[in-house]
Amino acid sequence: MKGCSTILSILFCLLYFSAQGNAQDQKRSVHAQAGVALPQAENIRSGFVTGFGLSLPLGRGLALTFDFSYWKSTTENQPGKLMEGKLEITPFLISLEYFPLKRMGINPYFMVGGGFVFSSFKIGQYISIPEVTIRQKIASGPGALLGVGAAVSIVKNLFLFGEAKYLYRQAKGKTIITDMNRGTLTEEFSVDLGSFILHSGIKYYF
Repeated sequence: MKGCSTILSILFCLLYFSAQGNAQDQKRSVHAQAGVALPQAENIRSGFVTGFGLSLPLGRGLALTFDFSYWKSTTENQPGKLMEGKLEITPFLISLEYFPLKRMGINPYFMVGGGFVFSSFKIGQYISIPEVTIRQKIASGPGALLGVGAAVSIVKNLFLFGEAKYLYRQAKGKTIITDMNRGTLTEEFSVDLGSFILHSGIKYYF
């Protein structure tokens, strides 16, 4: 409860200070985007990524952005790693964006941040005897973000933007083998969830 109150207090302060300053350079924004996620692991295929978020101005060309995104990838069997199946990734990221130029027709920016990456895995088909079942799990955990972007004005307060960023995340995986005759065996392994993300979308300032 105390942690929740602290987070709410921080958000209130950010909202208060974001309301100050020049009306042109200090505006909040909401955004939605879609694109592609390109995982770096050889046995994880690319996936269609969607997301949305909110940005709060901090002044001096800085903005704090909260972003939710989601994608699903298929995997190929790799010994000692993930087997064939479906992988779901849901990052919640907070990043600091820097706009080196005043808000004009075209606005390039840089971003750095991090957050929490939720992940789940559902194993596909595999060959085994009836007495043996196999499951795999991937732990959720922290991730880091680095990227660049640019926004182009369409009409007043409405921008089209594109971003190229890299999400760093090293996760722990578990293979759980249940044998009706011999019991349960658990094997741990690492999963590289690092991915390049390319997407574009709409950003509205208010």
